[in-house]
Amino acid sequence: MRKIAIAVMVAMVSLLLVAVACQGQSGSDETIAAPDVSEGAVVEESENAKINWTDQYIEARGQAVPPTGKEGTAQGKLLARRGAFVDLQRNLLEFIKGVRVDAETTMENFMVDDYVKTEVSGTIKNVQVVEADWDGEIYTVVGRVRLEKIRTAVVSALPEQPEPKDVPPKPEPRGTKLTGMVLDARHLPLIPAMTFKVFDENGKPVYGLDFVDRERFLASGLCDYQSNISYAKGAPRVTDNPVTVKAVRTKSPQNVDIVIPNSAAAKIRRSTYDFRVPCRVTVVKR
Repeated sequence: MRKIAIAVMVAMVSLLLVAVACQGQSGSDETIAAPDVSEGAVVEESENAKINWTDQYIEARGQAVPPTGKEGTAQGKLLARRGAFVDLQRNLLEFIKGVRVDAETTMENFMVDDYVKTEVSGTIKNVQVVEADWDGEIYTVVGRVRLEKIRTAVVSALPEQPEPKDVPPKPEPRGTKLTGMVLDARHLPLIPAMTFKVFDENGKPVYGLDFVDRERFLASGLCDYQSNISYAKGAPRVTDNPVTVKAVRTKSPQNVDIVIPNSAAAKIRRSTYDFRVPCRVTVVKR
């Protein structure tokens, strides 16, 4: 019996060694499954990073090679991995600086504030890795930070801040009241931003930070941006009975803030359910 047990153990160890060897030949060092990307997502990209305004994250890539003389060694691979993470963090920081906060400013303007700078640095340090790959020569890592983290970092420095509000109860069944807004701006040169304002044709505000609950804004943003209006109309964010509004124009030259018809503004203001407080708004852009 002892001989059989030893033979079984030897066989198991052999199988484990074969599996490890096969994994080492696969070319992929480690891969963490990335969250699904919504169909028709609104994405802005640079060479090494991108922002997904629909799924609300910023993603960047970092790469590095082993130092000279360390090629083909375990230490060289480790140093390449470390260099790739440094490159990832640098690319994230550079991209985040250019993210538009509102019609007038970008994140770079806000990062002169020590608190904002510290919070953003902490977020980048704790970037979520969604892909890591070693092809024998180059180590590549891909990481994401949620826009919620960036909103939390910057909210205290905003000139106009959302305040805590009583969030209305869940909307009643379809047909009884407006449950959200789908703002159609596909025909306009709209530029996405973390905060924006919606005005009627007389210049009176209809939607923006003044109308929303602070915690809802931090969690989900003022809106999500979509490119597919059919999907947007049935999206969970605006629930069962959203009002669809075709924008009149964007405010130039920034093209961040939006003007809607007076008739639509009046309908929104009359709604017995104030969907603006929980940020039940979707903006559709081309």
